[in-house]
Amino acid sequence: MLELGVITLNWMQALLLPMTRITAFLAAAPVFGQAAATGRIRIVYAAALCILMMPVLPTSMLKPGQPYGEPTLLLLFSEALVGVSMGLVLQCVAAAVVTAGEHISMTVGLSFAQSFDPTIGSTPVLSQFLNLFALLIFLAADGHVVVISMMSESIRVLPPGQFHLTDIPALLDFSKVIFTGGALLAAPLLFALLAVNLGVGALSRATPSLNVFAVGFAITLLIGFAMLFLLMPAIGERIADLWKQAEIMMRSQLLKGP
Repeated sequence: MLELGVITLNWMQALLLPMTRITAFLAAAPVFGQAAATGRIRIVYAAALCILMMPVLPTSMLKPGQPYGEPTLLLLFSEALVGVSMGLVLQCVAAAVVTAGEHISMTVGLSFAQSFDPTIGSTPVLSQFLNLFALLIFLAADGHVVVISMMSESIRVLPPGQFHLTDIPALLDFSKVIFTGGALLAAPLLFALLAVNLGVGALSRATPSLNVFAVGFAITLLIGFAMLFLLMPAIGERIADLWKQAEIMMRSQLLKGP
């Protein structure tokens, strides 16, 4: 019984560094970092992924040892930095979708309809809808499988036990996708609603007795929902392209070997 306890402690020490990287990623990623997934659940996920990645780890069942050296505080910080950096790349895509939803809600007139999300705070309902739509696209495209494979690849390319400095400039450069991606997602609908507002303005000039606020709000709301329904396939393709850009970013910049 004592020997089993020693083997368990050796395994925990051997998996501490890779598990720190995976736990940090699960805490920062938009899909795995939802409020429903508590800290204990994420630790269980990280432990399960470490067990699944055992063929990648240079350990043995009977003598795990310390394949990555002594787990110091500096190495733990380095592993957490790598995991958080990979999670922030996916968070940029989720933030772009939320930004597009906020712009659309403001133009349509639904910005007053707010809901509270523990992960991103108080946002319009339309942003919540687009965020859930983006997460569904991520899961439907097997994004979670790609992410798990990249975590395994990161352990092979960037082995724990060494201080890895994340490419911060590349990460900051990719963060512009929050604004560019959000603008591209919202642009077709915003241009259509701009034409509607111009038409309502011309109508109010032609008939001054018309209550432009009552009529314009109803027309903008109806046309906004109709355009959103028609543009959902194009929005879905654009969101899938943003997820693909995030994958390329992680593979080309964050998973570069020494």
